Amino acid sequence: MKISSTEFLNLGHPIDTHRWELPITADLTGGRGSLFGGAGLAAGIVALEQATDKPVIWATGQYLSIVQQPVTLELEVTLPAVGRNVSQGRVVGHLGDREIITIIGAVGERSDQAAGMWLDCPHADSPDNCETLNRQHETATMHDHVEIRMARGMFGFSGAGTPSGDGRSLLWARMPKVEHDAGALAIIADYMPSVLGNAFGKVMHCTSIDNTIRYANRQATEWVLCENNLEFVGNGFGYGTMHMWSQKGVLLATANQSMIVRTPAPTA
Repeated sequence: MKISSTEFLNLGHPIDTHRWELPITADLTGGRGSLFGGAGLAAGIVALEQATDKPVIWATGQYLSIVQQPVTLELEVTLPAVGRNVSQGRVVGHLGDREIITIIGAVGERSDQAAGMWLDCPHADSPDNCETLNRQHETATMHDHVEIRMARGMFGFSGAGTPSGDGRSLLWARMPKVEHDAGALAIIADYMPSVLGNAFGKVMHCTSIDNTIRYANRQATEWVLCENNLEFVGNGFGYGTMHMWSQKGVLLATANQSMIVRTPAPTA
């Protein structure tokens, strides 16, 4: 039986206020001991949904400071605009007086006044026909909980796969033990920067400045097809977008972020 992203994050709500606690352990890091950006955004999304008892519409996280595990991040929710159908809020994650991450977003739901989609789901081989991406880390990381299979292009953080020759890659992703709810999709969306190395045909590194996700359809799916597009790199920064699809070709969400771009130092 799968758990929710709330349970995976071990997000605590010890007292009946708009305060939550996020224990940052190795499982929520990206491999260097620091908080995985998607996990921070996911925690803010969960806190907003729990504070309002409404589903998230969109959310964006601004990463202000790197924090190393093991610590407990305090999350405080404020709701400056509460409406009948839509509410807007802010989540500030801090350690003492130091602000680590700020998430703003909107929650709510309305009846359909109009509906449509003007994107086409890309063709990709089924996950069963795609090779599993193997990533080795000395300690536990977030990557132990997210399975990746490359359908097109190279995984730009490790060099696995074959560069596609453009700024586009396709990968299948899933969290085998976690429901693909709003929080889990926010975690998976943070793999968009892997297209950076694919575009340049070599391993590239980056640090996220911000991360935004907008939700479309809520549909259960075992695998999420991540359509990654690198749009621009220059002046030391880069911008990219991910479209997230269910196995049935239903648009689940779109995500984008800004990155500080780094070329790894050559090894001796």
